Amino acid sequence: MLAYCTYCSAEKNHSEELLSAIDLYKSERITKVFNSAETKGRRFIILSGKLGIIEPHQKIDYYDHLLKPSEVEVHAELLASQLKEKKISHLVFYMGSIAHDKNIKPYADCILEASAKSGISIEFRDAYFND
Repeated sequence: MLAYCTYCSAEKNHSEELLSAIDLYKSERITKVFNSAETKGRRFIILSGKLGIIEPHQKIDYYDHLLKPSEVEVHAELLASQLKEKKISHLVFYMGSIAHDKNIKPYADCILEASAKSGISIEFRDAYFND
């Protein structure tokens, strides 16, 4: 199964209640990829540096965690397991430029390693595409 994916966002809606992931993250990038997936009838998932693979309507607590390079190897194992469990065979990963935001490099490294471990194909695309 093909899935569109992008990484989580530092900007979040603060709430004492559980929120769906798509409502928790305040990100034009996430919304744009989600809307593109919906329009094209594709599955959409979010890569969380804390929780792994999240479905857009999955209810989650507020958290604040930036994936660190030292966490990539262990987190990639979790992602590989989740990707297999969700029967994803091809991933289109949308991301911004690492040159503009060094904090996204661990996310790119992690999803690349997880795709290799789970045997799925992956392609990277510009998160700020024009559809």
